[in-house]
Amino acid sequence: MAIFLLAFAQSIWALSSDQEQPATVEADEVEYDFRTGVRTYKGNVIVVQGTLRITGDKLEVKYKGQELESATAWGRPASFKQLPDGKDQDVVGKAKKIVLDQVANTLTLYDEASLEQGPDVANGDEIVYNIGDDKLSIKGAATTKAQTNEVSADAAGDTQTAEKPKKPTRARVVITPQSANPE
Repeated sequence: MAIFLLAFAQSIWALSSDQEQPATVEADEVEYDFRTGVRTYKGNVIVVQGTLRITGDKLEVKYKGQELESATAWGRPASFKQLPDGKDQDVVGKAKKIVLDQVANTLTLYDEASLEQGPDVANGDEIVYNIGDDKLSIKGAATTKAQTNEVSADAAGDTQTAEKPKKPTRARVVITPQSANPE
């Protein structure tokens, strides 16, 4: 278990060269609010930067001056894929909501969340990777907020209150032995 979590933790924030690459964002609609620093992309959103690829129905990026504060992607599901330094297999994350909080240095996947790298998989209602502390936390629905009171965003980005509770989930990790997963 420790080897798996260490491998996942080291691989979430991937190729260091990706940050030096230009980022391309495509969407059906784009809105920039220069006063607040919020950039909103709606409809078939695709972001590509080096090996990083993010897809979703909506992406909201917040800046303070020239510095990125946070990026949130929504989808059915939203997803990201990136190749870690020194690895030959991508890390793939999927969830209805994915939040990169640059200030808190965390990556959080909400609602039907999964992380995969090769045959190794982590599933839960909420997966939090603290980049600075190099810690991964996986929670099932029983340990997250009351499902009926959560606020979510639909594909158009409109907020709504969930009408019915979801089927409870439990945190789940599948670890493939090294002998079954040669690198």
